[in-house]
Amino acid sequence: MNSLVNIGQREDFISPGQLENISTTASVGERVDAGRRYQEYLAYWAVQSLPAGQVVLIALPNSPDLLAMFAAVLNSGYVPALIAPTTPGERIAQMIGDFSAGALVRSATHEAAWAGYGISKAQDLGRWQVGQVPNAPLPVTQPGQVVIATSGTSRAFSSGCVHWYSALQTNALRHARSIGLDRTDRILVNLPMYYSTALVAQTIAALELGAHLVISGPPFLVPTYLEDIQEHRITASSVTPVLLRQINAHSQPLPACLRLLTVGGDLAAAAEVSHCMAVNPGLELYLTYGISEAGPRVSTCAAHRVSAQRLSSVGLPLDGTQVMLLRPSEDSLEGELLVSSDTLLTKKIGQDSHTPIIERDGKRWLKTGDIFSQDHEGYLYFKGRNSDFIVIRDEKVNLGAIKQMCKRVPGVLACRTEVVSDASVLAGFQLELTVDREVVQENQGDHFKTRLLKQLKHYERPLAIALLHRDALSMTNHK
Repeated sequence: MNSLVNIGQREDFISPGQLENISTTASVGERVDAGRRYQEYLAYWAVQSLPAGQVVLIALPNSPDLLAMFAAVLNSGYVPALIAPTTPGERIAQMIGDFSAGALVRSATHEAAWAGYGISKAQDLGRWQVGQVPNAPLPVTQPGQVVIATSGTSRAFSSGCVHWYSALQTNALRHARSIGLDRTDRILVNLPMYYSTALVAQTIAALELGAHLVISGPPFLVPTYLEDIQEHRITASSVTPVLLRQINAHSQPLPACLRLLTVGGDLAAAAEVSHCMAVNPGLELYLTYGISEAGPRVSTCAAHRVSAQRLSSVGLPLDGTQVMLLRPSEDSLEGELLVSSDTLLTKKIGQDSHTPIIERDGKRWLKTGDIFSQDHEGYLYFKGRNSDFIVIRDEKVNLGAIKQMCKRVPGVLACRTEVVSDASVLAGFQLELTVDREVVQENQGDHFKTRLLKQLKHYERPLAIALLHRDALSMTNHK
């Protein structure tokens, strides 16, 4: 794998020709020539005096511009780190320090905002602005690397996983083979590109295969999504379980041109998977599991080819990926998933920077923090996060399973648990549910809570349930 760019010689990790086969949907706006934008951005970064390997935070929306900026930063010997353009200013300021970043790219804003980041002056670069961090610390990363910011499963928001770009290329191609993606496909990217699913499994895969990439953006509206697939002759798309539920609730099936759909980012309910296949006969539906530390894709389940009992599985490990379960005892059927692959992260940076790598049997294994079981043919079944398991009055409670149960209840958009202690003794947990106000009206809250509690065993019941009523359309673009 690449470790350093030769002095005075730039290496194209992403070639300009790979940026030519890109188009956009109406939600992104005007047609943009990514290749031309790339040359403009490359000319800027080529003359900057940042140390080689310095992190550059890129807080831009889904667009060819974002991909052109990513490529220009990477090819200039710096390390791109994509973050949400809606990240609050205080968090951006913290990430700049935690990542030892040397610059930030974002939409144009006022001087006070830049001052809040610790940056006194910003330069215009196309329709964006770049602010360089004065007296930035020495880089903690190297040329040819990429930082993928961790998501909600991490203990801290301001942390990131450092990967060699070549490892992401390898992982993207292995995932592509697992779902039968090839250069003839037209791939719709509507999930945020700052998450690994869209960045690695879709965008980098498309670049490596030479497939056509169609970039879309928020908000996610099912009618618009279906129109985009039809208009752009999309053959491959990826959604989260939340978006799958939105699609299933719509009266119109997916357009016939869509050959394959992948679901990732969280565990999809088997009933939703079954419903999607019933409504869309002939659709290839793949359930995937991945984490930013592990490649990031780890496994794939071809739902359209397995028995009904395996619709709750995330499938078999990718080629080149080995897994094992770290069981608490010999008779235990479940254990923490360990992953070994040549596409694992090199390290973590920022808060929660402990890299969960252990040596075992002469190999590097990543401790995922996810609890799985595995059947006799190797199919993996997600049971929850390691941190989801608590003991209340001698009863083992799986908070992950409770959250999954809640997400299957009509109207529930998101679920969060909070463990409560009393005088250092675990007292229980509280449940916070984000619900669709069109499905669960505010005056129905008590009745809704009662129905939910009836589905839980006595020792599984939370100390309190809080309902947050939201517009469903505002909740469908998260990982």
